[in-house]
Amino acid sequence: MADNEKNASVTEISDINIFGATNLDMTQREFCLEPAKAVRLLAPAGSGKTYSILWRCLVAARRAAARGESARFLIFTFTRVARDELCDRIKNDSSFSELDGCVEVNTLNAWSYRRLKLRIHSPRLLTSSNDRSFLVSNDLQPIWQQHPALREVLTDSKLKIRATKSLMDKIDFLKGLGFRHDKHTDIKSFKKHVRWLDQAGLYNHVTAFLEWLQDLEIIEREVSESLQISQTFERFMLFWCEAVAHLYKVAKISLEDQKYWGLVEMECALKERKYTTGAARCHHIVVDEFQDVNALDLNLLSVIAKLNKSELCIVGDDDQAIYEWRGASPDFILSPDEFVGKEYALHVLEINYRCPNNIVEYSQRLIKHNQRRVDKNVRAASKVVANIDVVPVRSVEASVEYVLALVKDLLQNDSIGNIALISRKRSQIIPYQIVFAGADIPFFAAEDLNVMLSSAFEELKQLLVLKAQFKALAPFWPDPVESLLKLCDKVKRYPLKKEDRAKIKGHLLSSRPGSLEDALNVFYLYQGSLKGDNAGGKMTGEFYHAIHDFLLAESVASTIHVLSEQFDGLQKDYGKSQDDIFYADPPFLYLSAYAERYGNDYTSFYEDVEKAISTLVRVSPNEDDVVDGRKRKLHLMTALRAKGKEFDVVVILDCNQDIWPSKLADTVAQLEAERRVFYVAFTRGKKQVVLMVNYQMFQEPAFPSPYIREMGLEA
Repeated sequence: MADNEKNASVTEISDINIFGATNLDMTQREFCLEPAKAVRLLAPAGSGKTYSILWRCLVAARRAAARGESARFLIFTFTRVARDELCDRIKNDSSFSELDGCVEVNTLNAWSYRRLKLRIHSPRLLTSSNDRSFLVSNDLQPIWQQHPALREVLTDSKLKIRATKSLMDKIDFLKGLGFRHDKHTDIKSFKKHVRWLDQAGLYNHVTAFLEWLQDLEIIEREVSESLQISQTFERFMLFWCEAVAHLYKVAKISLEDQKYWGLVEMECALKERKYTTGAARCHHIVVDEFQDVNALDLNLLSVIAKLNKSELCIVGDDDQAIYEWRGASPDFILSPDEFVGKEYALHVLEINYRCPNNIVEYSQRLIKHNQRRVDKNVRAASKVVANIDVVPVRSVEASVEYVLALVKDLLQNDSIGNIALISRKRSQIIPYQIVFAGADIPFFAAEDLNVMLSSAFEELKQLLVLKAQFKALAPFWPDPVESLLKLCDKVKRYPLKKEDRAKIKGHLLSSRPGSLEDALNVFYLYQGSLKGDNAGGKMTGEFYHAIHDFLLAESVASTIHVLSEQFDGLQKDYGKSQDDIFYADPPFLYLSAYAERYGNDYTSFYEDVEKAISTLVRVSPNEDDVVDGRKRKLHLMTALRAKGKEFDVVVILDCNQDIWPSKLADTVAQLEAERRVFYVAFTRGKKQVVLMVNYQMFQEPAFPSPYIREMGLEA
């Protein structure tokens, strides 16, 4: 036998024996035995990803021991829950006892922050919205005072409250997109990074940011996009660079800074060739949920690997890449050779050990309609089938009644551990919050999904009171001028500027309107400044028609519909980590459909809403992930929140065209992203999945989601 054949035989024997007693399937074994360190593992839902990751580490540790060497492992997870799951597995599963002490499991935030604290004396981590607003109003004031466009916004009595709350989110989000205060300091480098975002499929973030700047009138609306980008650099990015550096200097840190400044510090170490050595060096670096990393994460992980003279083993599922709105891109896991800069060996896990047979079959039929993905031959290990019901109903109101009855029955069934109502958008679950609260059925949702607890809902109630007072006789009607100005503040996303408000008020007072209707008619003739260019009273016309439609709406439902569709000021800035910023639907659209049952009885509607609010509990977004799920039988959530969770029964709401997929998704990439979101929602169910289909929505005919047909189901 030749030497090379003999060596191959020895390797083969050792590879077989290295596992010992294990039930790894063939695709899992191949991943664990892959000799390359730069590896890409695509692991569909329920495919034994955690088990495979730990076995790969164990194989590498045993191989190193056979050579008389040691091996250290660093595993990055996307959430604390995933981190704790891996740590518990290592400590409590005797199969992995050899890994205890040589594996570090952490989130990127925690790992980077620990390193950062060695360089910053007593850093103050600011996470609350109040602290972040105070930071803008005080610490950053000397900086934005030097930038006229920002100064005008942040000193305006009406604009500054909302602008201040959103500004820190935008500052952080630009870090997540890979912008740097020390590298993008000139227009050329700034535009170069904008082009890179386009190549990475993330240009919609640039578009959304430009729209935010337009809403605040920091950049001009009626100019070319190229000029808008130049204005963005001059009027915002120069401020951004100064602000980022200043906050680091005064040791005030955000969650995104934990990674951002870790990256800056490690790049300096790399430039000085200060590699990690000795016992601190990690020979193997594994990144879980790689499809969810953003540009900042990508750059940070690359530097960590270089400092340790190692490579990245990236693990994830391109079919579950649903966090593009956070700055993640499917291209990072689909084309790591391009974005990470190394040739990656590919492995795919093919057996689903969690989902019932038919859920795996239908979900694979669905996702194969996407072209931008790696094809997989996924099959179920189980022969068990789930109940899959497509339920057609007349309207949203009928859907609410059906689901209410279904949930009541399921809650009485001891074999059902938990239930999830999953929506595409937060507005879809508002009617269910009202009926469950009214029926004394406890449910759980993250606080930012409990729209009834939000300031937007409080503003809606105030506007309904104003509407109810509209027909009141003197002297009981509200002040017509102030009432009209209050309505004007809600038509666009941000309130009137101080100067515009003063001019409109002067115009109205000159005619001394005796009622709100009179004031509106006087306002119609206004041609002064209003949200920038108001040539010919064009913007006045937009405001007039929105307020006119609101005041003359004849029912509770039509009133709420007008507010939801035409009053952008009720759409709040929830921040980058809370929900999808691109497909932000009108906040109360589904509430208007539910409100049809009230006719023009504003009093009953108001009382029912107040009752519902009084029964709700406040649950923070993070708490929902860590509190024992067994205590929570009924969950309400968006599909974006469902990832990583599983439920005995899943009810997917409003399985209609224009909802699944969103009517705002029009490019091929956006439509494929929408299909991935539905794929994630559908694969959460273990025993039963119910697809609700409406045949009328908002008094218009509605059609089933194309996903139902793509799966081979019938509506």
